[in-house]
Amino acid sequence: MRRPSMKELAQRLGVDRSTISRALSQDKAHLVAPETREKVRRMAIDAGYRPDLTAASLRRGRSQTIGVLVADLENETFINVIRTLIASLNVDGVPVTTPLIAETRDKPNAASRLIETFLSRRVDAIISLASTEADERALEDASREVPVILAIRTLAALNLPSALCDDREGGAMVARHLVERGHKLVCQVQGPPLATTFKLRAQGFSKICADLGVREVTKPIYTAEATPTAGKKALDLVFDCEERPTAIFAHNDAIAIGVIEALRERGLRVPEDMAVAGFNDTRLAQVLSTPLTTVAYPIREVGEHAALLFHSLIAGEKDEAGSRTFMPELIVRRSA
Repeated sequence: MRRPSMKELAQRLGVDRSTISRALSQDKAHLVAPETREKVRRMAIDAGYRPDLTAASLRRGRSQTIGVLVADLENETFINVIRTLIASLNVDGVPVTTPLIAETRDKPNAASRLIETFLSRRVDAIISLASTEADERALEDASREVPVILAIRTLAALNLPSALCDDREGGAMVARHLVERGHKLVCQVQGPPLATTFKLRAQGFSKICADLGVREVTKPIYTAEATPTAGKKALDLVFDCEERPTAIFAHNDAIAIGVIEALRERGLRVPEDMAVAGFNDTRLAQVLSTPLTTVAYPIREVGEHAALLFHSLIAGEKDEAGSRTFMPELIVRRSA
């Protein structure tokens, strides 16, 4: 069945087309008398009318869409921050904003291509949860056209509004805990080196180790991806070190789970033979047979503040919300 146009709805009700437009608008409905507004909406539903959002966006100069870049859609922390972000974007009384979510997998040039796609689709803003140093130019160029917000991952070279976790302090928390447990030689299994998030975790961990006289293995160990598979492969590099550490700080829970599985395949016990700590406090970390010591990520705070930054920037209130960094929390369990 053909859907009626706005003009046809107006003719059926005997009102002006502009009245139909206002009654069905999220931000102008209050200009129409309640009784008329209800009649219009009821008839629109009965007739199967659907507003042309593309045409409306051209008139307003707003698409009511936001581009969201995420590094890994299998990463629980990214997903939960996005869920919080979407819920915070679409609160009562605010026009609905539809997220366009795209995954980079931290592949070269993926973010640049996706940013161009977002801009071509006239998104109102871009929120990047996937920023790496390789993306600096693309994000900086995009920020000249639309607001660009960084969440989870920061970029030291760019002064963009951001909602972040204090990753440096999170790494420091793990180091202090391992020192308190009596470890003298420790190791980090770091995430992809282009992600500032992992660099900050490494810096915080290493500083505390140096300050408290605890040694780290001399050879840095990185993973190509922050996944369990990469964590399993990384354990081979740990065992290639001249001295075997007694504790491993994996830069996220996914890597830590891979490390633990690789240890078990070698017949080693956690934490008796090797202590392991992660970062993010995912659900799986809580239900492992040896629950994982980890750092709880401030998911709600980061997601809500990213949404607040979006609303402020769209409203032209550039200094209203401001960038914020939220404190994580050490969660001590049996693995370390």
